[in-house]
Amino acid sequence: MIQNAKQLTLSQRIKIEEMLNQRHRKFEIANELDKSQSTIAREITKHRKLKPTNPFRRDNIFNCKYFINCKKCTGKCRIFQPIPCKDRDRNIGVCNNCEKLKSCKLDKYFYIAQEAHKQYEYTLKDSRQGVNLNTSELIELAHIICPLIKKGQSIYTILNNHPEIKLCEKTIYNYIEMGLFKDWDVTNFTLKRKVRRKVSKKKLKKRKEPADYSGRTYTDYLEYKIQNPNVPTTEMDTVYNQQSGPYIQTFIFENTSFMIGILHQTKTADSMSNALNKLQDKLSSEEYNKLFSLLLTDRGTEFSKPQQFEINMETGEIRSKIFYCDPQQSSQKPHVENNHNFIREILPNGKDWSNLTQDKVDLMFSHINSIPRESLGGKTPYEIFTFIYGKQLADKLNIQKIAKDEVNTTPRLF
Repeated sequence: MIQNAKQLTLSQRIKIEEMLNQRHRKFEIANELDKSQSTIAREITKHRKLKPTNPFRRDNIFNCKYFINCKKCTGKCRIFQPIPCKDRDRNIGVCNNCEKLKSCKLDKYFYIAQEAHKQYEYTLKDSRQGVNLNTSELIELAHIICPLIKKGQSIYTILNNHPEIKLCEKTIYNYIEMGLFKDWDVTNFTLKRKVRRKVSKKKLKKRKEPADYSGRTYTDYLEYKIQNPNVPTTEMDTVYNQQSGPYIQTFIFENTSFMIGILHQTKTADSMSNALNKLQDKLSSEEYNKLFSLLLTDRGTEFSKPQQFEINMETGEIRSKIFYCDPQQSSQKPHVENNHNFIREILPNGKDWSNLTQDKVDLMFSHINSIPRESLGGKTPYEIFTFIYGKQLADKLNIQKIAKDEVNTTPRLF
């Protein structure tokens, strides 16, 4: 009998890793663990780790599935799509112990049981914390129901008369038991029928709302680029070493390979979109439009509120157009993904970022932008950027030119 109701345990994840290392397919793992094949597929897809292909290999530009139909490939055209791998993408899902691992030129994914279980525990703990309200919503709800409760009305009556309240009767009772309305002199003693239950700690935490990507998918992006070929794309992403932060929000301007980063202590859409507010305040309208009018990013939770990135919520001004890559398709924004390799050379995996400051981040990107690139004809991103936009704009972004012999892309930079 297939046990769909139970979550995977650490021992089961270790078994998944062992069978993946033996190159067993998903249905074989599902049969071994007495789980559905969709459960195993979701587990592998959700927790596998990406190891991008080396961007400095010359033959990587031929990894596009449309290469045969093109006379010349630069690896940067808008229809670039990586060559699919049947074992990696369909049969097995990862590259664990693949016999072609050393010679393969494609992006690679690996499933590691211990890391998958840690990520699962973090998600489980995060999703179970707190109350599905923010402070303003709590105040608004209290102003409606508390005066009516004091008048002797039941929760059922209140909800029946106020359909704008989208909570069920049991949820309201739970909130009262937790003491959320204590500041408005409403407790379980105020109710006609007092129910004795264990009182939980009061902690407000708004649940994540599902993001709406309609009109902003990667297919929509390709159509937009065909209609607006002269609008340069800015790829946006986030890089970090620990789930608890800090985080670096990265931007790379595709037409120049010039990259900047913004340091954050929280990984939320509010924090990430606020970075654009600060950039908009620092730059002129013309400068901002040249750099950030078209954004391409992934479907991370920190970018899940598209309107906050497209509209300045303080002024109501439409400032950008944002599109999202398909799920698990980081190759659709290859420039920012590949440039993260430079960051990892300076800030290796496992390194403590607690002492990282915005000045250090700016210094790091100043060195990264001063490295000559073969794709730029031996020029540096800084040289191309300042040639197109001028040195003054680079100064506003706190990026400076580093002398060629002074460039340092090792942890010794800090």
